[in-house]
Amino acid sequence: MKKILILTGPGGSGKTTIANLLEKKCGFVLLDGDHEDSEFFPKGKHWLPSNSEKLRKAHKKIFLKTKKLAKRNNKVVVDYIIFGYYLEFFEMFEKEFGDNLEIAVLFPRQEKCVERDLKRKCWTTGRERIAAVYSDFKKIKDKIGADKFIDSSEETSKEVFKKYFEC
Repeated sequence: MKKILILTGPGGSGKTTIANLLEKKCGFVLLDGDHEDSEFFPKGKHWLPSNSEKLRKAHKKIFLKTKKLAKRNNKVVVDYIIFGYYLEFFEMFEKEFGDNLEIAVLFPRQEKCVERDLKRKCWTTGRERIAAVYSDFKKIKDKIGADKFIDSSEETSKEVFKKYFEC
């Protein structure tokens, strides 16, 4: 049976670390949404209202690539913040994958996300974007289900993996 996991949340929440663990230890194929949307946003700025059409195109590209990977592989983890149109994004996946879809929103306290984000060596999301994404997720929490939100404020990514995702 296929299993698709959308692993999302604000920057600094631990998505990539957990996605890498799922790939390494559980045989998931990793789809890095940030990499996929760089065609549309080579310099970031996903959140600008003027970019809404590009954002929808990026979401569609990620969806189609997930669909393609799911045909070849048993399990796919999509590591992606999403940026806007969250419910639309989730609905697209739910229609296609149904019971084979799981959504997990890593949702540590906002200041914890910022703290972790600032410690990264490769790049940072930034306080402003983290605050915007955090606010967006809070607004839709009841619509997608509070049970899908994981407060990882006091745990390392490895501890979160072991508690919620270990295969």
